[in-house]
Parts: sequence; C-alpha cells; structure tokens
Amino acid sequence: MMPLIGRDIMWEDIVRQVFRVIEFDRAGTVVESGDKVKASSVFEPYGYLIVASPIIDEMIANLPITHKNDFVLATTVFDESTKWVQAIKDNEAELLVTYVPKRKLPLGFGGISHCLHYALTPPGTLSKYYEIGNGIHKTSPEVEKIFGELAWKGEIRVQVNASPSLE
Repeated sequence: MMPLIGRDIMWEDIVRQVFRVIEFDRAGTVVESGDKVKASSVFEPYGYLIVASPIIDEMIANLPITHKNDFVLATTVFDESTKWVQAIKDNEAELLVTYVPKRKLPLGFGGISHCLHYALTPPGTLSKYYEIGNGIHKTSPEVEKIFGELAWKGEIRVQVNASPSLE
C-alpha cells in the first residue's frame, strides 16, 4: 500500500522538501467554469499527487491536495489540453512540488492559505538538487532555487524554471 502523507509520513517531516509529481489523482473533484472547484466529498482531500523523492528513498507516496487553489494549479498542468502534460509523459519536463505553509499550525496543518508550490523544470532537476553538496538540501532545503519566490496570495501559479540555478 502506498504511504499517505499526513498519516504515514508526517507533514512536518516534508516541509520545504521537494517531490517529483508522477501522477495526479483528481479523486472525483472537478473544476467548473470560473475555476469553481466541486469536490466529490467535503470529508476527503480534493485530490492527490502521486509523488517520489530522494528524501523518502524514491518510494512512491500520496500527497493529499487539501486546498482548492492547489487543486486548480495541478489541473493547469494535467488538463489534457495543455502542452505540459505531454511533456511530462514524454520525460521532456518534470513537475516538482513542495509543501510550504505560510504559517505552521499544530499537527502540521498549514492554515487557510494554499501550501503546495509547483514548478515545471527540465528532467533530472530533482536528482541534481538533492545531489549537490553531498545532499545538503535534504537537511537545509533552499526551495527558492527551484520555485522562485513563494507566494501565498495574489498571483499564485505554476512556476516554469527552464534552467534552475541549484548551487
């Protein structure tokens, strides 16, 4: 069974860590016109990102999407009408995600702001990021090198970083 972040892997253990998105599970949630999100259940996450990372030994895990803006951002990449979904499938790009809440609340919850930040990068960026300096980013993450300046309100979007400066 695939581990679930928030249950099997604690939220506080992944703050500012970077994951490669392998797949997007919408869990029945749809985005209607005007970016109106209609969840399949008020008791479950909007959807899940299936992710991998060296910080969890490349194990595959489920990352719940708990904020509607984070769900909408994921759909901007994975909607079949976008060029990005095909680039990811063809291994011409990788979608990376990091969990960085604006404020850390008890039990790892990030509060009312969205917490997931996305970046489209060249393939291999995640591996290079964690290989630098004998894995220094595992203990001292510098996610801004990949994601740029993080935003919690105003214009939030998927960053496109064609040549991240990882060092």
